[in-house]
Amino acid sequence: MGAGAYKMQMSQARPSEEVSERLSILLVDDESNIRESMAEYLVNLKNYSLTSAASGQEALEKFQPGKFDCAFLDLKMPGMSGLELLSKLKAMDKTLPVVIMTGFPSLDAAIDTMRQGASDFLIKPFNLDQVKATLERVVREHRLLKENLRLSERLKQQERIERLNQELSRRVREQQMLHQISEAIDHMHTSEAIYQGIADLAATNLEAGKSAVLLLEPSSDHLVVIAVNGFSSEAVGQVAGRMGQGLLGKAAAGGKAVMGRPETWEETGEVLPLSGPVLCLPMMIHEQPLGLLVLGEKRGGLPFRGEDVFLSRFLLQKAALSVENIALYESMNSSLHSTLGALVRAMEAKDPYTRQHSRRVTNLAVLTAEAMGLELHQIESLKFAGYLHDIGKIGIKDHILLKENELSAEEYQEIKRHPAIGESIVRAMDLSQDECHIVRHHHERWDGEGYPDGLAGKEIPLLARVVAVADAYDAMTSDRSYRPLRTMAEAVRELVNASGTQFDPMVVEGFLQMLEQHQLGPWLDELSASSSSTSS
Repeated sequence: MGAGAYKMQMSQARPSEEVSERLSILLVDDESNIRESMAEYLVNLKNYSLTSAASGQEALEKFQPGKFDCAFLDLKMPGMSGLELLSKLKAMDKTLPVVIMTGFPSLDAAIDTMRQGASDFLIKPFNLDQVKATLERVVREHRLLKENLRLSERLKQQERIERLNQELSRRVREQQMLHQISEAIDHMHTSEAIYQGIADLAATNLEAGKSAVLLLEPSSDHLVVIAVNGFSSEAVGQVAGRMGQGLLGKAAAGGKAVMGRPETWEETGEVLPLSGPVLCLPMMIHEQPLGLLVLGEKRGGLPFRGEDVFLSRFLLQKAALSVENIALYESMNSSLHSTLGALVRAMEAKDPYTRQHSRRVTNLAVLTAEAMGLELHQIESLKFAGYLHDIGKIGIKDHILLKENELSAEEYQEIKRHPAIGESIVRAMDLSQDECHIVRHHHERWDGEGYPDGLAGKEIPLLARVVAVADAYDAMTSDRSYRPLRTMAEAVRELVNASGTQFDPMVVEGFLQMLEQHQLGPWLDELSASSSSTSS
């Protein structure tokens, strides 16, 4: 058909309905009359804007992804064909609807066009009502496709956010568990408590129905059950053999986490008392095996996961560090006790009176503290520092310390230096503040007339007040060359009379309760008499 007839046929077409949204159309055709007719038609529609190009190359130069709502491409053009241009446009904007136009229709061409991603196929010459209908359909499909893509992307984004939230929640739970584990172990002060804590914390935080902690006994190279939760110690002990032997021994010697089911380890004929998955993790100190954590029967019969291994390793590392610190502390404490004990024995060798005096005062102070309901750590301080309360006497000249007659005023002032001397000795050995206070302040008085600092009332540390009463009682019930010993009744009467002046009334009351609770009258009299005969 000629260009004039074609243009007239197009101009006779009327728009059936205007769309509310202005749409952008790309027209690519090497025939100028088609470009002009389409432009005239779309101008009449008002809601369409047209960008035209005479070749594929020109179209690519004008094309921008997302700019066009539809493209009309001539199938056969000089240079770049319509199908080649279709492929390039789709590569840049996969949602763009493309209509292929051709004056040489064939079934193969139509099929090939649709396979390449075209939305429709128009045969020249065409009525512009067809163009209108095609435009409305492909644009509607384009909108649906874009909306579907938008919703799909939104769904993917929501899924990503949900995955991130789940991962964040998992990590928050993980950090909370790590914090709880650290807090719990930090409050355990003995190796036994830590081993049981491992079993309990592992069972709770890893949702394991059963857990056990086994330690390597270096002398025999055997694994020994030390703590259980849910397990029977005897049942685990039956399969706890030597390092490298049996299912647990091999797991401990391997140095790595071992996961599986008990039936997979039946080569030795040993079977753990478990009905589900099992996880074994070696406990190491400085890359040397210390023991083994065994976990079984995870809630729901589920297998143990990587995060279970991570948490278990953290628990074991934290516990191993605490066990090592306790061992170091106990070793240092033992060494300190030995050193201080040697000093006390040296002092006792100088002064027969002090022989056994420190032990008796410590025993009385501890019993009094228990009667008063003091805390365990306070009682432990009394056990240690009570024995050292007179250690400062090692710095007093022998002729004063061993004088059998009553001391002169000057000599008494010299004796009064021993609490401060004692404190300087124990403070240098890094004793606790409570323990240093016992040594320095056990000669202070409730009324402020004591020494070395003249503290009064509750300014005097409580444990020093307890030792002051025990020290005074033992001094009164011990025989000295310049005065005879007093009976228990006389000593108690003296304590009561001095309550509120020399001594804390609360401590005196606790001391009397202690005597009554333990019925210590005969024992104390006997101990005092024994001490008197020994010193003479």
